[in-house]
Amino acid sequence: MSKLKRLSLMSAAACALMTSVAVAQTDNYYSRDKYEAVRERAQPEFDPEPVRLGTFVVRSMLEAGLTSNDNVFATANNAESDVIARVGVDLSGTTDWSVHAVGFDVSAYRNEFLDLSDESTTDLKAQLRGRVDASRDLSFNGAVFAEDRAEPRTDFVNAFGVDRPIEYTRTGFTLGADYQNDRVRWNNSVGISDENYKDGRAQGSGIVVDQDYRDRSVLEGRSRLSYALSPNVAVYTQATYGKSEYDQTQDFGGIQRSRDSSGYTVAAGVDFELTSLVRGDIAVGYLNEKKDDSFFSDVSGLSVDGRMQWFPTRLTTVNFNAGRRVIDVGAFDSPSAIETRVGAGVDHELLRNVILSGYAGVSNYEYEDSGREDKNLEIGAVATYKMNKRVHWEAFVRNLDRDVSGPVFGDPSYGVTLIGVGIKLYP
Repeated sequence: MSKLKRLSLMSAAACALMTSVAVAQTDNYYSRDKYEAVRERAQPEFDPEPVRLGTFVVRSMLEAGLTSNDNVFATANNAESDVIARVGVDLSGTTDWSVHAVGFDVSAYRNEFLDLSDESTTDLKAQLRGRVDASRDLSFNGAVFAEDRAEPRTDFVNAFGVDRPIEYTRTGFTLGADYQNDRVRWNNSVGISDENYKDGRAQGSGIVVDQDYRDRSVLEGRSRLSYALSPNVAVYTQATYGKSEYDQTQDFGGIQRSRDSSGYTVAAGVDFELTSLVRGDIAVGYLNEKKDDSFFSDVSGLSVDGRMQWFPTRLTTVNFNAGRRVIDVGAFDSPSAIETRVGAGVDHELLRNVILSGYAGVSNYEYEDSGREDKNLEIGAVATYKMNKRVHWEAFVRNLDRDVSGPVFGDPSYGVTLIGVGIKLYP
């Protein structure tokens, strides 16, 4: 009888253990924390500490730095150099409630060119966000945002001799709904934004370089449905939809043409973290963009969106990324370009408070309707020294090269090298 009792008790304990393990696995089907990336690893001796302001936990940063630019105007010939002083502040805060959340993000940066003062710019961003937890499995989120920025000289539009970088404002909101229960996860979002570009002026002549044809409203939606095959692997399908409506038409040979378009992508992917020291998220599918005006060409083809991390040692993280999508680069005669990019980077923890990083990326832009093609190469290296919790130093070197082929005006190819040093203060 005693043996039977012991057997029964052991069976019950085993069942309880199996049940607890199953519940634990169920709760962690989408956790991806087996490995720590170098830049994500907690270091209490050197990590900035947030400040509590009432119910908000606030993180703040003050930044200052100097950068040498050997080709400020990103031109093929007669390059001009300058030194840029950059100062700014970054604030973010989130409530620490057990359910629901409210947060904010604010940043302001000034880039002051010491000699070429007309190139100086100010970048401003603000966002208010929130989340409502309807249940343990379902939550809703939303955000409103506004930004006022200037496009870098290396962007397409600034290659045509404007007297200063093109400035723009972007405002809008997003809404989302997230559901997760056991193996199933469903993420949805929709957003509307309004973009407004300021006109530039041609260098020397002062003639207005019109940018109103770029002003637009953008509707974007995304849905992703995932199923976890195991705690380490999940498969998913996702779809995106986008619609762009421009404020005005364009004049081509006396005929008004519309840049308006709508498009979508459908893809299947896998989200994983394997015991072979890799994790990632890779989706491959089909993209399509249709123009409202048949004067412009429709676009369709392969869609790619992927990121992967490899952890050869605990002190080294290698990052990979790739993508293929349709974007509007701002070209007057080509409202769409297919962007294809691949990149890789490595972070190495030389010392607990010294991180060395290097990266390289290649991107290609095929302009619809114009036959132009841009090939870009970017390489760089960064050294980060964490003096203590409140002071971090950073030094970097960065090189950007663009090679342009096809029917183009002038020579918009360029090579730019940036070398800089900066300090980040965490009050």
